[in-house]
Amino acid sequence: MWIDNQVIDQCEQQLVVKVWVPEQVCVVLGRSNKATVEVREQHCLDDRVPILQRKGGGGTVVLHPGCVVLSAGMWVRDYYKNQNYFEYLNSSVIDVLSVFAAAPSHVLSQNGISDITLNGKKIVGTSLFRSRHYLLYQASLLVDARIDCIEKYLNHPSKEPEYRRGRPHRQFVTGLHQECYTEKTVQEVSFSFYKLWKLAVHERMEQHLVEPLPSQMRHHDSSIQSSVSTCRGS
Repeated sequence: MWIDNQVIDQCEQQLVVKVWVPEQVCVVLGRSNKATVEVREQHCLDDRVPILQRKGGGGTVVLHPGCVVLSAGMWVRDYYKNQNYFEYLNSSVIDVLSVFAAAPSHVLSQNGISDITLNGKKIVGTSLFRSRHYLLYQASLLVDARIDCIEKYLNHPSKEPEYRRGRPHRQFVTGLHQECYTEKTVQEVSFSFYKLWKLAVHERMEQHLVEPLPSQMRHHDSSIQSSVSTCRGS
């Protein structure tokens, strides 16, 4: 199941939402990232950790069984409101997270271009892919964060948001469990999003959705973007 194709292959629908938990560790580059810069490639090769590349932008992430991956594909009215769409869609994620917060003292917010933070630390990384009126939003939510994997397989990013202030991975990234945000397991968090997130996305995006445009569907290249050489480690 490829992180892009699982949604784009259903682009004949106005809104498609997928929620899943990775079965293994993998590294996923943003569209403009280079493995030679962002990734500790030899460690990935030694551990047979695949390095893949998504269609959307954003930074490089490590997916693992302690996170929940959220993908939403939709047809939208405007070409030039990507930052607004980031805000609406990140708000939909926060809407669901707020349902099972263990304490009101936890502060969820959007930081940088499109991160979601909990008490100032990153818990969600996001990306957008645009093809004319089609938008693909993806987010990786850290529930039981494997900081050791992030440190082992990723270099310090070549570009970082201002709010990171040079912090290393261990001081910058966290998970819901690490912050005592919820006692839900990764699978329970995934199920909560499975039940609630599509409605939250629709509520936030309803005024911006349009009907699918068949004339544009041929522009969605569904080929798997796994051409990075170190994918042979998979």
